[in-house]
Amino acid sequence: MKSSTLLLLVLGCVLPAVEIVALHCNPSGNENVTANGRPAYAGQFPHHALLVVRFGEDETRHCSGALVDEKHVVTVAQCVVGSSSVEVHLGSNCLLADESDKFRYVFTAVEFTVRDGYDTETFVNDVAVVRFTDEAVRLPPWVKPVRLPEVDEDQYVGQEVVTSGYGLMDYGTDGAADGLQYMRLVVLELEACQAEFDFVMPGTGRFCAQEADHERNCVSDVGSPLVRKEGRLQEYVLLGLTSFGQKFACSQGNPGALQEMREHATWVREVLSME
Repeated sequence: MKSSTLLLLVLGCVLPAVEIVALHCNPSGNENVTANGRPAYAGQFPHHALLVVRFGEDETRHCSGALVDEKHVVTVAQCVVGSSSVEVHLGSNCLLADESDKFRYVFTAVEFTVRDGYDTETFVNDVAVVRFTDEAVRLPPWVKPVRLPEVDEDQYVGQEVVTSGYGLMDYGTDGAADGLQYMRLVVLELEACQAEFDFVMPGTGRFCAQEADHERNCVSDVGSPLVRKEGRLQEYVLLGLTSFGQKFACSQGNPGALQEMREHATWVREVLSME
C-alpha cells in the first residue's frame, strides 16, 4: 500500500493536507469483470459497508449497505433473511480481505432486524438494520456514518445522485471489481419507474434510478447505497438502497429499483433507539 502526503502552504506556514492513498487490492482473479464504474479513492464513500453473509456451510452472499451510526448498518432484507452469520466490513475499498489491508475493520454482527411486511416477491419493505457491536465503537477518520433523510426531504427527482458498489451480481463475486467503484445516476419520476416495474405503487417506499444516457449500470450491488451530498458541509445523505432490477440495469441499461429511505427512515431510527 503506497501513500504520499500533499503539503499546503497557508500564510507562510506548511500544514499537512489530505493524504492521497493509492490502494492495491488483492486481485480476485476474475477474468470477465463486468463492473463498469469509476474507481473510488480511499475515503470517498466512508459510509459504504461490505456484508459477507453466510447461510450454513453451503452458501455465502456478498452485499453492500450503509453505516448509519457507530453500531449499525442498513441494508436490504433479502441479503440477510435466513442467514446464520453476517460479517460487516468497514473502511476498506477492497473486495477481498488481505492481511496488509490496515484500513479494514471487520465485525461479526450481533443481530439484525427486518422491517415488518417484507415481501419477497414485490420487495415491499426490503430493509434491514444490522447491529454489528453492542457498544459504540470509535471509528477512524475514514469511516463515517451517512445521514438518514427526513420524511419531508426532497426526493431529488431528475437530479444527479451516486451509487457505489463492486458489481456483485446475484450476491456473487464473479465479474466483480477488485476495488469499490461508483457511478452517477438520475432519480426517475414514478411513472418511468412503473413503466419498468408495474408493481411499484406510490407510497410503498420504492423508486428508480438510471444512468442519464441509459448506459449500463454494472456497479450497484444488492444493498448498495444511493447518496447525494447536501448542506454547507457537503455531507452525504442516504436516499436509497439498491433492491431489485440490477440484472437488466447491467445488461441493457434499464432502470434499477431502490428502497426509498425517506419512507423507511422513521422505522430505522426507531430500531436504532431501541437499545
